[in-house]
Amino acid sequence: MHHPSPAPLPLRGTLRLRPAVGPWHRPALSVAVATLLPNLLLLAAGRLDLVPYTSAGTMCALFAHALPYRERARTLAWVAGGMVASVAVALTAASLVRSAVVLVLLASAVAAAQKLLCDATRLGPPGNVIFTFASAAAFFLPQRLPQVPAHLALVAVGGLIAWLVCLAPALVREHGPALTLARPRAPRPLRAHLPLALRVGLGCTLAGLASLAVGVGHPYWAVVTAAAVHRANTSVSFQRALQRTLGSLLGLAVFTAAVPLVRTPGVGALCALLLVAGCQIGAEATITRNYGLGQVFVTPMALLLVSLTSVEPFGALVGDRWLDTLFGAALGMAAAVLVTNRRAGERLTVALGQARAAQTLARTGVTAPGTPPAPPAPPREVVRARLADTLHELRESADGHAGEWWQRPAPSQSQEVAQVEREGRRMLTLLAERETARV
Repeated sequence: MHHPSPAPLPLRGTLRLRPAVGPWHRPALSVAVATLLPNLLLLAAGRLDLVPYTSAGTMCALFAHALPYRERARTLAWVAGGMVASVAVALTAASLVRSAVVLVLLASAVAAAQKLLCDATRLGPPGNVIFTFASAAAFFLPQRLPQVPAHLALVAVGGLIAWLVCLAPALVREHGPALTLARPRAPRPLRAHLPLALRVGLGCTLAGLASLAVGVGHPYWAVVTAAAVHRANTSVSFQRALQRTLGSLLGLAVFTAAVPLVRTPGVGALCALLLVAGCQIGAEATITRNYGLGQVFVTPMALLLVSLTSVEPFGALVGDRWLDTLFGAALGMAAAVLVTNRRAGERLTVALGQARAAQTLARTGVTAPGTPPAPPAPPREVVRARLADTLHELRESADGHAGEWWQRPAPSQSQEVAQVEREGRRMLTLLAERETARV
């Protein structure tokens, strides 16, 4: 009887630069402007201690830029609501719980839930990591229960600013991006995404507890790192962990070089805010080309935000960040190996069947002109949406299966996936052409 062997963990391509994905300047400028506006007001008011709350909301400006304005507005509203809810849980726990171990466990559970919901709803990049970045930090903010409503109001204000900034192009450009043919509209079952969510929960727990055990002052950094390394499968997660480690090391050097500027009397805080905005733009410009290169900007950005509200020595911040990166990357990968996704093959088989069924249904909408469709035919837009959903699920499940730990190789299945995808894209194009001709 043949037993599956572990898939090799890849090193090739870790440092390779890929072409930029999409118009990166949209999320880059949006999040920089959205974050800088309230932070400058807080600087003028002498309340930089409130920066973590507004920044949590303004990070929502990273989402939904590929969507038409109406769908973008709706998606951003849900994103902002999810951010407020995540931070609400974190701040409430921070005000009531005194055990750092319990806070790590709660932060890890919330990170797992965020991974599950973002994957199941197909929110798209940057995904669950942004929510975890904000909520994990909030678990360890000094907090009293009466302060929570006001701080949550600041998160909501930040989310509103992000919403307004992301929709501002509608004032000068009436028509936003066209909805892509393969844009998925319906979620898949939650159970299909449970293995990755369990990996995130376990990895975050192990990393956070290890950070506490050695006395690191910011265990939530380890939690965020462990959440960030988990991608579609074990192989991609390993590559992501290596890239994050190398990129963070270079990012620490960038932060160290910026310290004299941030310490300049009188203008240090303003310089820090401007550097944060610059790092946000740099991260968005590079992170789709190489995740490690993006971390060169993400790391100093995170440290600069902490330095605005902390009196810790800069050397301690650098040391804590480096240790937490190592714990998060190493123990996040340990969780990926321990929690095997044995259902990846089953999910791929089901996805293939669903895609073939959707294509059979779609053929009634792409028959030659004048040929009556076989009754009963669903509306053409329903057929098109169903086909797009099944193709997205097929690609997602194929990616998950391809580099998963302890999976049997299936070359014939890979060829079938490619064939079904080609036919599905052809049908989507024909359906779109028929829709355009009818209009």
